[in-house]
Amino acid sequence: MPAEALTIVGHRSHPVPGALIRAPEKSRHLAVLFPGFGYRNTMPLLYYSRALLLARGADVLTVDYAYDTLPAFLEAQNEEKLAWIRSDASAVFDAVEALDRYERLTIIGKSAGTAAMALTVPGRAELASADLVWLTPGFNTPGMPEGMAQCRQRSIVFIGTADPHYKETHLAAARSRGAEVAVFEGLDHGLEKSGDIHGSITAMVHIMKRLDEWIG
Repeated sequence: MPAEALTIVGHRSHPVPGALIRAPEKSRHLAVLFPGFGYRNTMPLLYYSRALLLARGADVLTVDYAYDTLPAFLEAQNEEKLAWIRSDASAVFDAVEALDRYERLTIIGKSAGTAAMALTVPGRAELASADLVWLTPGFNTPGMPEGMAQCRQRSIVFIGTADPHYKETHLAAARSRGAEVAVFEGLDHGLEKSGDIHGSITAMVHIMKRLDEWIG
């Protein structure tokens, strides 16, 4: 499906690359994908999430920032990095609001993308009814668990026990807020089994099946 480039102006007027892929039939459902730090929308978790949403008739906006390639971001202090991510995510949601045509919104973040969600979603009233998908949430990122705790929207968390961000206390807190939590034994921060290609593919099938059921 052809992608329509969006002009999004983010932190300190830096462009935030984005592409809107429209479903063949006019859709009232939009999915927004925030990638990780070095984990692109073309990589397995987000590639198949995008394909799944498109197959269900949703339009998909991929946010294609690449912080790991920006010297100014890499050299910034942690506080500025978080401000940069927050500013970029806010600009994305401004662009989404300007589209003004969707009745359902699904927001999917991977790792650093979950920080973008946690830093912005609680402060935006128009996102109160959004569905939130937290792929390998960055619990070690300052302010992320606190921001996530303020998100009372329908949510699901996917994480592996071999992920350095895996913390049962945070997952218990998510469950207490009504979020669904899908824990995968032995999967790493990419929700893969290190050194086990077949195991990784099998895991991806289970992850996408669970996501598809939850979205439906």
